[in-house]
Amino acid sequence: MIKNAVHRVQDANGLSPEVGTSLIKDLLYQLSKSVAEDNTENDSRILRASPTQLSSISCTPSSSSTKNEKSLDPLYIITPTYRRPEQIPELTRMSHTLMLVKNIHWLVIEDAYVATKQVTRLLERTGLKFEHLTAPMPEKYKLKKGAKPRGVSNRNRGLQWIRANATSGVLYFADDDNTYDIALFDEIRKTKTVSMFPVGLCTKFGLSSPIIRNGTFAGFYDGWVAGRKFPVDMAGFAVNVKFLLQRPNATMPFRAGYEEDGFLKSLAPLEPRDVELLADNCTRILAWHTQTKKNEPSAPLDMKLYRSTNLVKLKEQIV
Repeated sequence: MIKNAVHRVQDANGLSPEVGTSLIKDLLYQLSKSVAEDNTENDSRILRASPTQLSSISCTPSSSSTKNEKSLDPLYIITPTYRRPEQIPELTRMSHTLMLVKNIHWLVIEDAYVATKQVTRLLERTGLKFEHLTAPMPEKYKLKKGAKPRGVSNRNRGLQWIRANATSGVLYFADDDNTYDIALFDEIRKTKTVSMFPVGLCTKFGLSSPIIRNGTFAGFYDGWVAGRKFPVDMAGFAVNVKFLLQRPNATMPFRAGYEEDGFLKSLAPLEPRDVELLADNCTRILAWHTQTKKNEPSAPLDMKLYRSTNLVKLKEQIV
């Protein structure tokens, strides 16, 4: 009963697994102590837990909760990221959204050779199923002048992991600088092949979306079409895992501005008219391309003045 009660509070308030486990231990200890003091013989045999017993308690979902969650198709959220001042704040914001979603697996993939410890610690605190992977951009693209194909190596690494580990569910490319309505995840779970939906604050039009006329697909509305067959935003589509697995050569190209189009074309046979239209037939915006103002790297701390202060620890958390 105590474990189930703590789990309900954990779900409702985003309580971390560590805090949940600690709370269960303390409640059991206080309860057993109270029973012992009352010298209630029948109950004390059950509730007087030893320190060894208490240390083995884990904060896990109730069987009914786990059963209900497993009945849902899993969602695989692929999030490319890289080290910058906004990284941890944006991943924190995103994690608080994902913590409200059932049966989700978060693939956070850094453009780096070594995973960032701060990101790992953040992911561990969420209580979510996650993979923390790395996939640096190839050097030849880093040295290229002009726009660079950012996030491509990350997303392709995510697709590689899904092919090796998943058999069903839905995948979604969710950048860490976007904002997501919780209803979006219920929508994309419906995806049978490839689904699409509007994205707000995107391009000079302020919107990227399939056009629906008289209930039927009639083209795309996007501020940058540029001859693309699928002129959509990265946050504007989802793919069924089984559909992906049937197309072993599907990949995202290292071509700046054409990543979405290239990936969707690699899912052939697939035509725009075949796409499933979600979000009430593309009448609701559930994903927003909000982005975040770029911050300059923080100035170094003057260690002569502040070596023995809290600022040293705080600066470790700021890029």
